[in-house]
Amino acid sequence: MTPKVSICIPTYNREVFLNKTIESIIAQTYKDYEIVVVDDGSTDGTAEMIKKKGYPVRYFWQENSGDAAARNKLIEVARGQYISFLDSDDLLPPDAVEKMVDALPDNNENVIVYGPYIAIDQFGNETPRKEKKLYSGYITKNLFENILVHSCGSMFPTRVLRRARGFDTSLRVCSDYDLWLRLSLECRFIAVMSPLFKRRRHMGNLSKPSFANRLTEFKVLENFYYNRGGQEKVPFLRAMRRLSKEGYRAGRAAIREGLKDRARFLLKQAFFRYPSIKIFLWWMVALTVANDKPVRKRMPSDRLRIAFDLNPALVNRYSGFYAVGKGLLEGFEQLEEKPEYSLFYSRQYSDEANIIKDGLGDWAKLRPTLAKMRWLEDIWSISKFPTLEHYIKDFDIYHGLHHMMPPTKGKMRVMTVHDLRRYVLPDLYVKSKLGPFELAVNRADHFIAVSGSTKNDLCNIFGVPRERVDVVHLAASYVFDPIGEAEKKLVKKELSGKYGIRLDNYFIVFSSPDRRKNIGRIINAFMMSKEKLRENFKLVIVGSLPKDDNIFEDLIAEGISDSVLITGPMDDIKDIFSCADGLVFASLYEGFGIPILEAFGCGVPVITSNRSSMPEVAGDAALLVDPYDIDAVSQAMIELSNNDVLREELIERGYSRGREFTWAKSAEKTLGVYKKLCNNLM
Repeated sequence: MTPKVSICIPTYNREVFLNKTIESIIAQTYKDYEIVVVDDGSTDGTAEMIKKKGYPVRYFWQENSGDAAARNKLIEVARGQYISFLDSDDLLPPDAVEKMVDALPDNNENVIVYGPYIAIDQFGNETPRKEKKLYSGYITKNLFENILVHSCGSMFPTRVLRRARGFDTSLRVCSDYDLWLRLSLECRFIAVMSPLFKRRRHMGNLSKPSFANRLTEFKVLENFYYNRGGQEKVPFLRAMRRLSKEGYRAGRAAIREGLKDRARFLLKQAFFRYPSIKIFLWWMVALTVANDKPVRKRMPSDRLRIAFDLNPALVNRYSGFYAVGKGLLEGFEQLEEKPEYSLFYSRQYSDEANIIKDGLGDWAKLRPTLAKMRWLEDIWSISKFPTLEHYIKDFDIYHGLHHMMPPTKGKMRVMTVHDLRRYVLPDLYVKSKLGPFELAVNRADHFIAVSGSTKNDLCNIFGVPRERVDVVHLAASYVFDPIGEAEKKLVKKELSGKYGIRLDNYFIVFSSPDRRKNIGRIINAFMMSKEKLRENFKLVIVGSLPKDDNIFEDLIAEGISDSVLITGPMDDIKDIFSCADGLVFASLYEGFGIPILEAFGCGVPVITSNRSSMPEVAGDAALLVDPYDIDAVSQAMIELSNNDVLREELIERGYSRGREFTWAKSAEKTLGVYKKLCNNLM
């Protein structure tokens, strides 16, 4: 039976919110509806969650194509007479659909129903917002002046959306506003005055007040007014006031991002369209600041000069920043052509810096500062002074390993992005402070992503143009030679004495306080497989366990201590790693996955996840599993333990795959990025 309403949900990596969204639909008082989900290439557990929950959903998956393309797919597959969109992190009050259906008149072919929303934070708490006046009838001029209609909390005749050919996929943002403006030329709107949805605001939301997004909204309005029929509906002065306002906003955003020529043009245009003192003053500001690309002196030598933020690598030598910073510098040491590196860091980490500097040539120079980096970062978040040149006299490019983007005198700033886990898995990081990272993304001129997966996440979540992101793969932090069976027996005997537990065969797992490492599910999978593994098979967990996770107390209470060894952090992992029968690296999300390569290097077969960067790193040299599926992880453990032919095959493939990743290659590709950026400025 054809439903009257299709409630259509586009989603991308919103598993944690999507279940609540769907449940808010199921709780509706109005029941003549279907739920349709188009998954725009999620890399989290969206599909598995829907299947596991048994939700009555028609689910479609497509390669990542953007929000507008996902909505167009929904229009294509919807069966209902009407479509009501709902974002995958928003909620419906129980009577929302009933209110929209009741508002439809008998003659409703070209009628659109819409209404206001309640703002909520990422935890579902209501937050204050200024209410907008809503209008009914033919509202083109009102809609042109303000965004009154939202993707959610509205109901559209399906035929009207199809006749309009849906959303403009060339627009990353404002494709909905563009469509509503076009529909307003032929459709009557009916405003429902009570809230029709709850709009969740969080740092992973698509729209952000960047220059690119401000400019897009301005261009949508300008195009509608001059080319799409807006002049016939919107009075001239009202149109000029609106265009001036959005041009001014785009100009201000351009100043913030250092795009001074664009700012001057937009602010001048805004002033002449609808003059105001405020716009004039900002136009004058844009005229007094430096050009976008200051004239650069030719470099006195062929050696590039790089200011490198070493500080993140010095804070914790167990961190990924340490592995990347140390590995990249060692990779440059192997190259014939080396840049001149100024290693910028806080003096309190001088001992750690000297350890990294040891073994590097005179091309790498230490540049400590008396100020703590946290203090400088706080100052630079609100001020453009002092510039980095105050600490490092001259350089061509600044390269940041983390989220510090200091002001410079027009020098290019490169940011290495390691992962987007706080956006892909927001429920695991609800207390994270995302402001410094987002400010750095806004300020950086170019990006280095450690994997293609991380590049995709960065471009999809923040709207960074793909040409501004280069992928530079990492390499193994440690290089171990495989050890023979006789040596393994001796090592296992020593480890057994050290930890007071007999170690014959075991899988190794690396843990951290970060819950994405999925340790709880891995332990459960191991206990499920225990009876089918070789006698006395153990699970060895190296590292710290996640904090505030009751699952470990429950598991320990169930008597896992005889089967699971938790070593805590270890300085030297060579012996315990090399003797393992397999690495279980079933993480929920990784930006790269260095332990996979470390396992390949020491002849240890790997079980890893089938999502984010891990398939990219592992290739065909590992068993890939769904990290949310405990049965699948358990079955992979059984297969790897009992199938000697498979083990040997994976070990050989691992040797071959691991040789493709070296720090020298990483350094060479990074040098290529530097050269490209400098050539663009010459």
